[in-house]
Amino acid sequence: MRSDRALIASLRIFYQPIVRLADLRPAYVEILARAEAGDGTVGSDAVVHAMSGADRSMHLTSCIMRAALAEYQAFQFGECGLSIAFNLPLDAMLHPQLMARIEAVRARSGLPAQNIRFELTEQQPVRDLEAAGAAIAALRNARYGLALDDVTPETPNLPELMALPIRAVKLDKSVVISTAEGDQAFIRDVIARANSYGQAVIAEGIETTELCEHMRRLGVTHGQGFLFARLLSAADLQKFLTLESARL
Repeated sequence: MRSDRALIASLRIFYQPIVRLADLRPAYVEILARAEAGDGTVGSDAVVHAMSGADRSMHLTSCIMRAALAEYQAFQFGECGLSIAFNLPLDAMLHPQLMARIEAVRARSGLPAQNIRFELTEQQPVRDLEAAGAAIAALRNARYGLALDDVTPETPNLPELMALPIRAVKLDKSVVISTAEGDQAFIRDVIARANSYGQAVIAEGIETTELCEHMRRLGVTHGQGFLFARLLSAADLQKFLTLESARL
């Protein structure tokens, strides 16, 4: 297993836009950390596997945030008011130093909290919903945006998690591309529940215009996938945003 120090040294930051399906304009971008192997290829497996336990997850999340926010400053993405989203494992969210660590990284960058979102992932299922709710409320009170990531019919405690003060729910690609009636019914149920809470619904894995239109007809509000943009380096994101600005 690669050491955390070696893993952090190998981290490469990529960006993928999340677009509003109503007008296909970018709403914000998700930060996706990848580890570079010795042969120059990059992948997510090493990063995902390293996100084990609250302490380790919190440490790696802080490192990813520092790297991405340094690029954010260097490429002056703040000038266009760009918001960015980081993955935050739900077990790391219960770390006692969560707010202090996040606030320290954010303050160093000068980026307002309202320009940062966290997509809550479940490497480890949350057993203590009361503690999770308190952590989510603290993040929201500090003006961070929150979303549930990779939602599927198997997501534990989904109704209870959606009742917490989150801004959006992201449907996992496996559900979005499925034509099974059970998965389609699940999507409709999530949309109805999200509407009752005033939450956005994001569909991952959109790669065709047909799937995009289907999601829009169902009531999905935002989309992410190769139809809109592949994973972008900071330089490529800058070009993407320039082209999008020219479309206005």
